[in-house]
Parts: sequence; structure tokens; C-alpha cells
Amino acid sequence: MRKIEDLDKALDRLRIKEIGEEDRKIYAEVLDQRTLKVLYKLSTKYIKAMGGVISTGKEANVFYADGVFEGKDVPMAVKIYRIETSSFDKMDEYIFGDRRFDYRISAKEKIYVWTEKEFRNLERAYDNGVRVPRPYDYLKNVLLMEFIGENEVPAPSLVEIGKELAELDVEWIFERVVDNMVKLYRKAELVHADLSEYNILLLEEPVIIDLSQAVLIDHPKAILYLKRDVRNIARFFNKFGLGISEEELFEEITGGENENGD
Repeated sequence: MRKIEDLDKALDRLRIKEIGEEDRKIYAEVLDQRTLKVLYKLSTKYIKAMGGVISTGKEANVFYADGVFEGKDVPMAVKIYRIETSSFDKMDEYIFGDRRFDYRISAKEKIYVWTEKEFRNLERAYDNGVRVPRPYDYLKNVLLMEFIGENEVPAPSLVEIGKELAELDVEWIFERVVDNMVKLYRKAELVHADLSEYNILLLEEPVIIDLSQAVLIDHPKAILYLKRDVRNIARFFNKFGLGISEEELFEEITGGENENGD
């Protein structure tokens, strides 16, 4: 993949707001010619100016942007999946078995399917009342969605809040997380498949993020994934003395159905 030759010129064209040297390095890592063309195309409709880095990861980086959606100015998160370094093998188990997608795809196409998968999962969850970032659009390896935070500062995850969560109404936060898990399973008919304190943000209420690996409830491993999600949530909130039973939480989410999935 050919990297861009003049980063400064590319950043100027994307109307990058003033950023630090570290953010600039992260832009340099993710911006290749194909991704740059995608961003240019999306910026003509949705992006007024790109901003700093929200988060970094092995598969994707997320950037802040001043955006426009349905004629209104909105703070936006721009998630850019890495074409070169993403772990395609890790994606297979979540794509295979999902009837919404064609399995007969090349390695290069997998990252595009993965991006579409997250968009469609977010859309399905959002439309069914789950508190997730509102999805705006996607193209190739770039996903545009609602920015969860204030004044360009992202909301903290539960793991980032850590022990200080005890100073808040932990039981209410847990109940809201469970309410979202119930809606995700029963209404959106999805299982997150990677839910933990790392991908639940807290902004007035819990917000579930990172739905790229989420699967439909008829996926062959859906119940296995759900049990893993339940285990993660029970483990985390039990640190605060809530005494959560994994079996009871699983039953609450599913309504007592699909108890066998090992």
C-alpha cells in the first residue's frame, strides 16, 4: 500500500484542525492513498474539519471531526480501519455464519465487509433503542458515527473510571447496561460478542461501542458469545459488591430461552 508523499498537503486538504505531533504521527500511520480518497469523498458531504485522535487500536484508529448530518452540525467520530495491519483471520469467525454477508470474499475485501458490518450492527441497535453511537455513513474502510463525549473530549470507558465508579450509582449503571443488553438481544436480535468494561462509555448513561464483531442471534456461536459477554459484565460489576449471578443475568437477557450453547 503506497503511503502519501506529502502528509502536510493531505492534512490541509482534509481541513485538519490544529493537532499535536503525536496525533500527526497517528494520521501518518493510517493515511494511505486509498483511505485518503475515501476521506476526501466523505468530507464533501459530512466532514467540515478533522480533529485529533480519540482512540487507537490494532485494527482501527478513531478521530474527532466537526461534522454535518441531515443539515445540522454534529460532533462526529471517524473510525478508520487499517487496511494493511488488521487481523483478517480474527474477523473470520464473526463474518462466517452471519447470513447478511457473502463469505466468498478476498482478504482485501474483508476489511470493507468488517466496516459495513459495524455500520449495519450500529444501525440495527440504534433503531431498536439500544444506546450506541448513532451511525451516519460508511465507505470502504471508514465509518462515520456520533461522537460520545463533550467539547471534543471522549467520554471515559468503565475501565478508565475504575474504582471511582464506586462513588457513583453503580447499581443504576449496571441496570442500564443490562437494559441495553436485553434490547440488543430481544429487539435488535444481536449479540455484541465482545462486551466488557473496555467498550462501555459513560456519558450521563452507559453507551455501548465497538459493535464490529456483533452477530445475529441465529449465528452458530451467538449463545457462546452471549455467555462470554454476561461473564464479563458480571465479573466487572461484582467488583463493586453487586452479587450478580451469571445464570440469572443470562436468563434476564434471553427471557429464559437458548440456555444451551456450549
